[in-house]
Amino acid sequence: MQSIKTIHERAILYGLFLFFIPFLLGGIYLEKFWIGVIPFAILFIFIIFYHVRFLYWTLIFSIACSVTFDFNKRLSTDFPTEFISIGLTAIFWILWLVYRPKQLNFLWNHKLTWGLVILWIWSVIASLQAVYFVISLKYILAKIWYITSFFILTFYMVREFRDIKKLFWMLYIPIILTAIYSFVRTVLGNFSFEFTNQYSLPFYDNHVIYATTMTLILPLVYIARRWYAKGSLPRVLLSVSIPFLLVAIYFSYTRACYLAIVGGLVLVFLLKIKKLVLGYILAVMVIISVLFVFSYDYFYLRLAPDYNTTVMHDEFKDHLISTFYGKDASSMERLNMWISVFRMYQERPVVGYGPNNFPSTYKPYSVMYFKTWVSDNPLQLSCHNYFWLLLAEQGLVGLALFVIFIGLVLYYIQKVYNFSSSPYIRSFMIALTAIVGIFIVILFFNDLIETSKNGSLFFIFLALLVRLQSLSKENEPEPNLFF
Repeated sequence: MQSIKTIHERAILYGLFLFFIPFLLGGIYLEKFWIGVIPFAILFIFIIFYHVRFLYWTLIFSIACSVTFDFNKRLSTDFPTEFISIGLTAIFWILWLVYRPKQLNFLWNHKLTWGLVILWIWSVIASLQAVYFVISLKYILAKIWYITSFFILTFYMVREFRDIKKLFWMLYIPIILTAIYSFVRTVLGNFSFEFTNQYSLPFYDNHVIYATTMTLILPLVYIARRWYAKGSLPRVLLSVSIPFLLVAIYFSYTRACYLAIVGGLVLVFLLKIKKLVLGYILAVMVIISVLFVFSYDYFYLRLAPDYNTTVMHDEFKDHLISTFYGKDASSMERLNMWISVFRMYQERPVVGYGPNNFPSTYKPYSVMYFKTWVSDNPLQLSCHNYFWLLLAEQGLVGLALFVIFIGLVLYYIQKVYNFSSSPYIRSFMIALTAIVGIFIVILFFNDLIETSKNGSLFFIFLALLVRLQSLSKENEPEPNLFF
């Protein structure tokens, strides 16, 4: 007698057969290929709903491997990362409405979650007042699927220490492989500074994103070594990776990353002396004071470059020297954009010009004395400072909310570090502190938090902070991470 299970399996098989045949025959008869694809697409979606975890890990692995696809000069996407992220976002909210998992209650009640929600709501308000609303719309939508897939889903999927370990390897492997690929191209190119942006293609659009990604993973690599016994293959591999990453970062010729490593170490020092939040507040006050000094009596005009001598350089040494003397075109154009930001702020101080609107609106506010050979900005680059970008696009409120949010992140890192008795969690807080320090410095010279490579990591690390706090509160026993 046949078992109920066998009868059930056969019923499913016959049902699928009867479902597929009409579409396949119809597609052949009408010579329409897409008709025959319909049942397979439906089956694929059905499978995805029951294998969300697999799709999530695929998303994480794809971060470093994704490539940019440009629809036009203003609209692009990262394939396949952004497509998977959008799909996961839709699936998550459908499943959440059906099941309402209690595992997310800690996240929903956390102040960092509410901080992200407030930041998003304000971006919507700023978008409604945007000069070009359509450009801002993509920003609003992208924030939804980035927060959902990288922040909320990371918290949901990463529930134990073994999941954190898996998350690390799913980030580390593709990053180190793409870094090796890019570095080999750098070596074959004889370490040429002139062509440094080409060596990281197609995985990283430019040398800054490439270097920043390596810099952000570096603190995690450092603490991950301690998960394995001395002499074991994983520990040797991770130990070798540290000097390699440092060398690759150096030959990426990214000045911001050099400073970011120092900034990360400074924040780790402040964490250990329990002055992390205080140090951050003092730094914000110093920056505000410097801004007042430079703005008083048009002092900034003394920094205006000589148009004929401020040029781009083919050698990194000349690039550094010219930066120090104010003769580097890229650095002075960055200053030109920063001045434009504050002139834009005077006209729209509260809500700004709308997310993603800076490249299209800043030129009327630039100062002619700061014009350089690259002022035409054909690539529609942003102002190379995320804080000033928020001021221009989302006003003083948007900037203040983000500055407060970063302070809140540092507060929770310090809190978990101080009260956790787990060396594992405390070491992770040290790594996260270094990462936040790296982000702060990088964001002062770039706006890479809006890229899929680095923005995704920002939300993943926030989710890890919240998860580690929840694990610390549960007093979970120390994991056995050794082979």
